[in-house]
Amino acid sequence: MLITNTELRGDCPEHGGKVDFEETAMINGLFDKTITLLGNALDLRASRQKILASNIANQETPGYRARDISFEEELEKRDGAGRAGVILASTNAGHIRGASAGAPEPQVQDRATDLEGYDRNSVGIEGEMVKLSENTLMYTVAARMLRSKFATLMTAIKEGSR
Repeated sequence: MLITNTELRGDCPEHGGKVDFEETAMINGLFDKTITLLGNALDLRASRQKILASNIANQETPGYRARDISFEEELEKRDGAGRAGVILASTNAGHIRGASAGAPEPQVQDRATDLEGYDRNSVGIEGEMVKLSENTLMYTVAARMLRSKFATLMTAIKEGSR
């Protein structure tokens, strides 16, 4: 059952009982904003990789316009949506707990360029390769940071059981 921030009452009419919002907040607090931010960054970097690869594949297609996403704007949109978004709350022991219902697809834009050729294609292979390499590097860095955060959580879990 999806419940917005304004609907948090503590009662669940479907199951005739109380919803444990403190437990939900504790679980959501376990995965801090950094993990959410890194997850969103990985999703956007993967989407951008597909778009850049498509640009490279269409470098000789007449009339093809280079496309891209504004990484910073899209990340800001997802960050803002997370604060005002939807909370999943369990009302039954069999429910799966989670933080959000999924992220929207990024808005793809035609990239303006001065390199338009005689065939009206706006893809410059050198520029696309630089963007692709930069995006790959940033994806790798974000993935390593996320792996480090999860390793820290695993250490806390293992040490807490001793």
